[in-house]
Amino acid sequence: MGHAIVKRILVVAASMLVLPFVAQTAHADSYVDFSCAGSSCSGAVTQTGSNYSTTGIAGLVQTVSGAPDYGTGTFDLIFDTSADTISLNGDAGAGGDTLLGSIVGVSPDALGSQTLLALTVDWTSLPTDFQTYLGASAGNSVGSVIYLNTSGAATSIDFTVTPTATPEPASFLLLGAGLLALCGLRCRKAFDAV
Repeated sequence: MGHAIVKRILVVAASMLVLPFVAQTAHADSYVDFSCAGSSCSGAVTQTGSNYSTTGIAGLVQTVSGAPDYGTGTFDLIFDTSADTISLNGDAGAGGDTLLGSIVGVSPDALGSQTLLALTVDWTSLPTDFQTYLGASAGNSVGSVIYLNTSGAATSIDFTVTPTATPEPASFLLLGAGLLALCGLRCRKAFDAV
């Protein structure tokens, strides 16, 4: 029975040592930003109780030079906080790319005649070109903001999508080395008992 445990630990440790070579690493400085201000935004947000939704705010552009769809088209923002759903849908100029996610936090704050609606989002489905640029298959947005006037019209929007953190390859190597060390101690103990 002891040998079976040792074999399992060896297999897990070997797997952990191989993972850094196949794991996709994220670029620490990569992000994608979508924004619009003033007249470049069109659409409104509806409030029902503590829930906010929109069938589309048009005119968001990707503003990071070198990132996917930079300066090539516009995106529509659609979300519903009661269902925790959100999407950024690109037009043909933006390659028809669509980013899908779930809302994990909503924070509305009244600022004079405007409402600041801050959304925290987990982007669970990114287009291939965004995955390549970010070095990750998913992303998140913390502190994304939408400024709304009294009629619900968006006056300013800013969404920054950053890659979801993935473990560093060195972490996998350290974990694999630790498991091998534990396996070695177990083998030594079994050998000393004989």
